[in-house]
Amino acid sequence: MQVSDLTFRFKLLFLGFLSPVFLTLGLFFSSPYWLGSNEPYQKSDVAVLEISEDQPSKKNLKSVATLYAKADFKKLILVSREDKSQNKFFSPMEIDQKTKEILISNGMPSSQIQTVFISASKMGDTDEASKNLLKIAVSDNLGSILLLTREFEKRRVLNIYKKTLTSLPVKVTAYGFPSEVSASNWFLSESGVKEISVELVRYIYSYIRGIL
Repeated sequence: MQVSDLTFRFKLLFLGFLSPVFLTLGLFFSSPYWLGSNEPYQKSDVAVLEISEDQPSKKNLKSVATLYAKADFKKLILVSREDKSQNKFFSPMEIDQKTKEILISNGMPSSQIQTVFISASKMGDTDEASKNLLKIAVSDNLGSILLLTREFEKRRVLNIYKKTLTSLPVKVTAYGFPSEVSASNWFLSESGVKEISVELVRYIYSYIRGIL
């Protein structure tokens, strides 16, 4: 085999197979650096916390109460899914009630906590939640909304709400709860890999579906 043929085959292998592999690996390992967002949050009329999948940790709920005490928002909206499935240990109503109890025990008045139930959506809970917030923003004449999210879902959630509310003069910012893993060590634990990989898939799915 001539050297030129060998070189051509090597280039073909690199461009046709190895390049996509390296690109995919690069995207995966760099994802923590762009899934989050350094955009600062601002004091807002309401804060929004999605509890449609799992109950937030007590640590994160304590942070919510602290933000309220600092007057970073005036009212909290909890977003819960209308799930009629009987396969879960706790129902959405039970998760909602338990979340409120923890918030109240940390100093938040119950009168300032509202729950919005959303239906399951093929486009995702965040997309459905943002559409419900659009209605609330119009009816309550909101000027600003603060999204309370996990650190590595901040960019996706923020962009979805901004796109949904783009027709309104509403300022949307987000506060990200600090994660137990960092951009430099997430791949060293099973929980870290799960947290980043799941959010990466959600981000790509939302982008492909045109939600972002």
